[in-house]
Amino acid sequence: MRHHRVIQLVALLIMLGSLTLSGTMMSGINAMSSDAQLKYTAQATEGAPVPVVIAQSIGVLRGIIVNYMWIRADKLKEDGKFFEAYHLSRWITQLQPRFAKVWSFHAWNMAYNISVATNTKEERWQWVNEGINLIRKYGIKYNPNDMMLYKELSWCFLHKVGGLTDDAHYYYKQQLADEWHSILGAPPYEHTDVVAWIGEVAQAPERLDDLIEAHPETEDLLQDMKAAGLELNTDFLHIMQRIESIKSSYLAQRTDLYDRLLKLDQDEVGPDLNLQDRQMLGLIGIVENENYTEALPALLGYTRKQVIRTEYNMDPMFMHDLTVEFGPLDWRSPNAHALYWAYVGVARGLSRRQQALFDRINTDRLLFHSEQALQRRGHIYFDFMTKELTWTPDLRFIPFYEHVFDILLAREMGTDDPRGPKPQTFIDGYRNFLIDAVRQYYQWGEYEKADEYYTKLRMDPQMQEMGREERFTYPIQEFILRETWERYDSPDVVFSEIMGLLNSAFRFGLAYGKKDAFDARCEQAQLIYENFDEQYGDVKTNFSTRNRLAIWPWADPQSVTPCMISVAFESAMNFPGTTMEERMRMWLNAEDWVKAKTYANLENALGLYYENMAASMGGAIPLTLEEAFPPPPASVLKYYDNLRQQERPDTPKDQLQMERK
Repeated sequence: MRHHRVIQLVALLIMLGSLTLSGTMMSGINAMSSDAQLKYTAQATEGAPVPVVIAQSIGVLRGIIVNYMWIRADKLKEDGKFFEAYHLSRWITQLQPRFAKVWSFHAWNMAYNISVATNTKEERWQWVNEGINLIRKYGIKYNPNDMMLYKELSWCFLHKVGGLTDDAHYYYKQQLADEWHSILGAPPYEHTDVVAWIGEVAQAPERLDDLIEAHPETEDLLQDMKAAGLELNTDFLHIMQRIESIKSSYLAQRTDLYDRLLKLDQDEVGPDLNLQDRQMLGLIGIVENENYTEALPALLGYTRKQVIRTEYNMDPMFMHDLTVEFGPLDWRSPNAHALYWAYVGVARGLSRRQQALFDRINTDRLLFHSEQALQRRGHIYFDFMTKELTWTPDLRFIPFYEHVFDILLAREMGTDDPRGPKPQTFIDGYRNFLIDAVRQYYQWGEYEKADEYYTKLRMDPQMQEMGREERFTYPIQEFILRETWERYDSPDVVFSEIMGLLNSAFRFGLAYGKKDAFDARCEQAQLIYENFDEQYGDVKTNFSTRNRLAIWPWADPQSVTPCMISVAFESAMNFPGTTMEERMRMWLNAEDWVKAKTYANLENALGLYYENMAASMGGAIPLTLEEAFPPPPASVLKYYDNLRQQERPDTPKDQLQMERK
């Protein structure tokens, strides 16, 4: 008996000692778990359904319930019951909101697994968007400093939406462009103008009361909006962009659609007019009200700021700062969003002492690849009325792409001095960047820039490779041919090469009447195109006959659909290095079908170039705009106008009523 009591006493002392020791360690454990965002959530997540509330209230049994839900969700997905799997996945995330891998797993499942099991491009985009929103709107809310979540979100934009591997990738890009055109509209071209443009949103008032104080007429404006059934939300922004598109659309201008809408009475069109179109007619009246000349743009800026914050969990001021540092970002591009989330993820994740180096390196790489993608596909052309989307390489991002190398090197080496020795992985990447920069600048006719970057390659000892000492000794044109031919299996390289060759063909051949130079560059570009098309021309999608990799046909005079020739001509006309004289010469020498096919998009830009030229010359110009850029023949224009009418997507029922005289 005494022996048992001794054992009990010893056990009691061990227990008391263990409790005391665990108590002293608890503060440190809590600090570590808080720092790693792994604290147990005993309280029910706000807005959680009843089953989740019950499960969160039963303590240790919650793990068993969660395991069952995981198994059940996977079975539902395999059975094709996607909506049931989606709702069950949401319950799991609400049971484990501080466990970042739960959010990334279910977001990936929606965007990559469930989406490809559906039958239409609309369903695919719904699931890809759900996966994006799961992390962007909810996962980051509960794990604001977890770098892995930002990496997954950035990758989804960069690869799933911005890449070419998904059959429905073009539709994804269309939907994203449409969504963000509704919110922000099209950005200006010059970098300083883009900074000021997004800065207006970033600096908009934080509170509606502040806006009213600055613009007292806002109160009357809000009353008029209420009478028109409008609220300060995404619908208001979308309708505003519809109006702006109608005002600027070439086709709408030729039919005087906006002027006719101004004269249209809502009672005149009858009760069948849908709500959004009634709201548009009401908003047109507000837009034309001279009392709201200052208040309406201010209210737009305020609404955009609130929508970006609440609906997309993004910070407009941070968007502005990234535009300053990383180039003229167009938020209609998935690659701009990929860059945003990669940069935010590293910035917030580095605040965690226990953040894994692996996560930081991989997220940094996404920052690098996002800037690279912007350089390759960053110039967006989007028609908000027809939803027609095209994109071209954007050489404006090359210096900013180089800036990213400096940022990553500083982070990798722990120093701000880029002149010291560099790690080998960095050297290889930087060498490839310089080679691409030389090739792109040269093919686009920016010969001085090409020489500048070729000099960097030749003069930096760290860019040399053992056994390939002759690599950078060739004349620049031969060097480019040697470096590029092997890479013509990459859609990005091929597209950039073709666009650069055609751009310089138009600017330095067509503009100066040098037919041989023009034909030679076009033939070289077409040879690259046909060689690539021969290998990859049958890569079709499940949703259209569009070649997923080639993107556009070479030349297509019989359709208003973009082709390589028309896109390149439009790009050359808009290229910042193109002089006004070159634009005029290109326009006069181009074929009628090329001019007619691009006239709808170029007309406003040509007018702006002309105005700028007039201003620089003090208004003394011997030519009118029509003399400088004469419209294509009326018969050819009419042919394309008719095609546009036929190829326009179905419009609301009110369209026919609105087009009545």
